Amino acid sequence: MWLWFSKLGSPKWFYELSGKWLPWLVIPMAMLLIVGIIWALLFVPPDYQQGETIRIMYIHVPFASISLAFFPLMAVAGTITLVWKMKLADMVAKVAAPLGAWFTVLALASGSIWGSDIWGTWWIWDGRLTSMLLQFFLLIGVISLRSALEDTDAAAKACAVLSIVGCINVFVIKYSVDWWNTLHQPSSSFSLSDEAPNPPEVWVPLVIMIVAVYLFFAVSLILSTRNEILVRERRAQWVQELVEAK
Repeated sequence: MWLWFSKLGSPKWFYELSGKWLPWLVIPMAMLLIVGIIWALLFVPPDYQQGETIRIMYIHVPFASISLAFFPLMAVAGTITLVWKMKLADMVAKVAAPLGAWFTVLALASGSIWGSDIWGTWWIWDGRLTSMLLQFFLLIGVISLRSALEDTDAAAKACAVLSIVGCINVFVIKYSVDWWNTLHQPSSSFSLSDEAPNPPEVWVPLVIMIVAVYLFFAVSLILSTRNEILVRERRAQWVQELVEAK
């Protein structure tokens, strides 16, 4: 296991292996996105309260869900960087921050569009919304901190610590609807019964979209990491050989 862990920390090994992973991720991602979007737009019945607006859920929920994964991912990568000083872990942490910012923006934007119809306002200082906005600023802070520090090792350590601290806000986002009396609805429950509030014809396409967005996240992270590897290892012989071969 430790040998596998050590090999995974090798930028060259990860670059070669991830090139083999991508087709197995891109194809199901594309298929699930197509199926999920068509199902959500054409076959999901209008909600008895929200009407056609319910279809925004199939964009908002997946992006809101995946946006909570970035700080834990960055914290794990940062811890590996601090303890084992693996270059690849820091590369993952670096590229995850801007991706997390984009996913958080998409979650906030889609939520605002949904709220404008349901709540009658684009924004309110609700516990869930405010903590999600704070996450966006924390991600911008991680990106800015890395850009401000010229020393690569110092930047990696500082961003790792900030990422670990940022995980606290993930718990605030998760449990904000339980801790405070907010407009944002609590977590929904799913049931196989057709008489349930969220029957299968509603939640099955949602699950499909969530899996599709998680695969999209995985593909985006791998592609960004591969690009970061080429930038940092550009003087390495294997990168030079790769460039010459192309």
